[in-house]
Amino acid sequence: MSDLVPVDLDAVQSEEIADLVVVEDEFGTALVGGDDAIAAFVRDWDVALSPVPIDVGTSLRQARTRLFNARTVSAAYGIAKSAENFGGKFSKSTVTYHRMVRDSVSGKILSHARIAAPAAASTVMPQLLALAALEMAMSAQFDAQREQLDIIEDKVDEVLRLASAERIGDVYGHHRLLSRRVQAVASGDALTATDWSSIASLGADLEVGVERLRMHAVKQLETLDASAGPGKRADQLEAMLRKNRLGETLQLLVVAQKSLFLWQQLRLEQVRIAEVEHLDQTITSARATLREQYRADVDLVARLREALDTHAVLRTTEAHHKLAARSMTKRRHELSELLDRFAQARNLQLAQWAGPEHATLSEALDAAKSTAAAVLNSSRRRLASWIEPNGDKVEGDGAEGADRSASG
Repeated sequence: MSDLVPVDLDAVQSEEIADLVVVEDEFGTALVGGDDAIAAFVRDWDVALSPVPIDVGTSLRQARTRLFNARTVSAAYGIAKSAENFGGKFSKSTVTYHRMVRDSVSGKILSHARIAAPAAASTVMPQLLALAALEMAMSAQFDAQREQLDIIEDKVDEVLRLASAERIGDVYGHHRLLSRRVQAVASGDALTATDWSSIASLGADLEVGVERLRMHAVKQLETLDASAGPGKRADQLEAMLRKNRLGETLQLLVVAQKSLFLWQQLRLEQVRIAEVEHLDQTITSARATLREQYRADVDLVARLREALDTHAVLRTTEAHHKLAARSMTKRRHELSELLDRFAQARNLQLAQWAGPEHATLSEALDAAKSTAAAVLNSSRRRLASWIEPNGDKVEGDGAEGADRSASG
């Protein structure tokens, strides 16, 4: 069975020419069509849309040629807002075709109605569209505006040593190699058996390296002692940045993950060519990798943000530590910007985050007053209990005494 589920539509003639093809699953939505068609379809969506190069992969290029012939089309991908949750059973992909209906006078787009599959779609294998959508999803995992990542090659060896990820090797070299191979295949070059054999073993090393880098970032949480004083906590934040190189680790994690996804694209192409009988299970496997990596990065950012919320602000009992506050504020802003850059580079659909502010002296004074009032009330209740012990027992004793007097 294919991973793609066509929608059965009755109403429209099959010879209609589609202006837009939509492939949707629980992870997101892939759009291929004219710029105005894409804009019309998504104008009412509350979703971030990432442009995708039309030549990002072999399958997208082939699908574009078969469905749109010589027409100029674009591609875009929207990651679903629920992508970080992936609740319930994973759905299969669904493909729909749409035709833009325009006003005959103004040319304004009035609707983007679904139509039955055009005749040209019969030449497009469902697997091909599933592969095209997967290529687009992989591309959309990274912010298109941040293709030129800062080069930290002089620090790579140190970061890999800190993360015990030396097995991953030359991260930037692998990224350049895989990028060239994907571009060559997308432009029409064949992926030869020799080409594939030279990179086949990279997959395991990249996956292990990615997990080691992410684990190194997670382990920074273990270096934070929430019970330490403000000055000590500021020093711990400084150590995360300088000694343990959290920023460089996250940056290297982005490059390693992008390389892993490029390798997955080449793996899909290899299976499509040489082991087509296993293509469906390979598509499922690649989508699972996509989900796991996305979910792990969302969790990583959430945990680091939570740590900053509790570790990088003055509490009410610490409001007088003004010198430490300045140092903590500087580190908190630096770490916050670092996490924002990582979330943007990975195109994670996360809510805006500002974090709490330092407790002020007035808040500390209010807290002290509340504590004093609570202590005073507690003391008054204790004193009252000494003066007049258990009222119920007193009343009971009086009743018993009256009975004894009456009997006497």
